[in-house]
Amino acid sequence: MSLILISHGEFATGLLDTAEMILGKIDNAQVVNLYPHESSDDFKAKFEKALENATGEIVVLADIMGGTPCNVAMRYLPKLAGLYGGMNLPMVISYVSEEGTDGLLENAKAQIYDVAEQLKNVASEDDE
Repeated sequence: MSLILISHGEFATGLLDTAEMILGKIDNAQVVNLYPHESSDDFKAKFEKALENATGEIVVLADIMGGTPCNVAMRYLPKLAGLYGGMNLPMVISYVSEEGTDGLLENAKAQIYDVAEQLKNVASEDDE
């Protein structure tokens, strides 16, 4: 399987770098960034190059649904094993650690916490 992270600016690069800091080198992972001076055609050319370099099934994680990177990738849905918008670090870690998309979205959602609420719960437990 191959993983392609796509985003506006350097978000995809930063996300992959951070995931690799935690997990170590992630094989078969690529990033495609869209910069302010680039058009959707520029991004499309870079995305097609990433598809050519990918092996096996291809999963694409995009920064936001409806943005240029995701809209360009949607044109290639028949070639993809999955395209997911709203990527975050838990999604990347889940995909790499569990080697697939089973439970990908559920795991990512489960990793969202209201920190203030969590701290209140810890404080309440300490009072008991």
